[in-house]
Amino acid sequence: MNPAKKIWLNGKISSLDKAVSFSFHQGLNYGACVYDGIRFYNTAKGPMIFRLDEHIGRFIYSSSVLRMNLGANKKELIKAVKDTIKANRLSSGYVRPMAYYSEPKMGINILGADLTTVTYVWPWRDVIKEKRVTMKIVKKRRLDGDTVDLNAKISGYYANGLLGFIEARESGFDEPLFLDKNGYIAEGAVNNIFIVKGKCLYTPKSGNILGGITRDTIIKIAPDLGLKVCEKNIKPEFLRTADEIFLTGTGIELERVVKISGYFSLRKDRGSVVPMLEDHYRKIVHGEIKKYKKWLTPVR
Repeated sequence: MNPAKKIWLNGKISSLDKAVSFSFHQGLNYGACVYDGIRFYNTAKGPMIFRLDEHIGRFIYSSSVLRMNLGANKKELIKAVKDTIKANRLSSGYVRPMAYYSEPKMGINILGADLTTVTYVWPWRDVIKEKRVTMKIVKKRRLDGDTVDLNAKISGYYANGLLGFIEARESGFDEPLFLDKNGYIAEGAVNNIFIVKGKCLYTPKSGNILGGITRDTIIKIAPDLGLKVCEKNIKPEFLRTADEIFLTGTGIELERVVKISGYFSLRKDRGSVVPMLEDHYRKIVHGEIKKYKKWLTPVR
């Protein structure tokens, strides 16, 4: 899927063909790039961006980890997202702000190097459809907090996820499931995991995972539906006792897991916890639940 034709590039709206740089730069060579992923939805009151403040806050934090000077503050970056959506006249879609070291020079020293900041937007059809995936626990372990800053979304980290993804696909599964260095369940390649048992949602505790904003949303809204959330260290064997398992992420929202090789096969179907959460989540992002309207930012 190609981005829309208008982008925000280094402080102003530009055409997509301006988003060119030397292929030899530190962002590409050393993974010196940060980004975030944001959804916006068509609502009764027009296009609304979901949890924009939190996403831009994380984007700014990620950039600080790599000592990037974005040349724009939070308010200006929020405006950049809105302006890019408006320039493309979209009512629903996906936004990706990025910043990367773009100087074509040899060596890993990024300090003081040239920086490019850009915001892309994709049209994204807001269609209700059930998403189902199969998973495999892969051999590679997830990066941990002693190695990298897991609160930052840095592109270089995702080589780890890609290795797991390749192993899962070559074994006939849709997605990898990573364990952490201690053998506890961590997350997927680009998504967080929840395990349903009765009225409880179990999810790996923060420390060796990227605590996603969609994950945080589920944790906050679960009590509305009479669900408890337990963040804990989870051994793979616990998967065998699950009623349901699902993944979360900005792009996928909620995605049902139907099989984890050797550990889990779905035994319950419609009318269970996952569809109930999906329905509640969709009402929230479309502005239908008053208490969560604070999470929605109008594009206008």
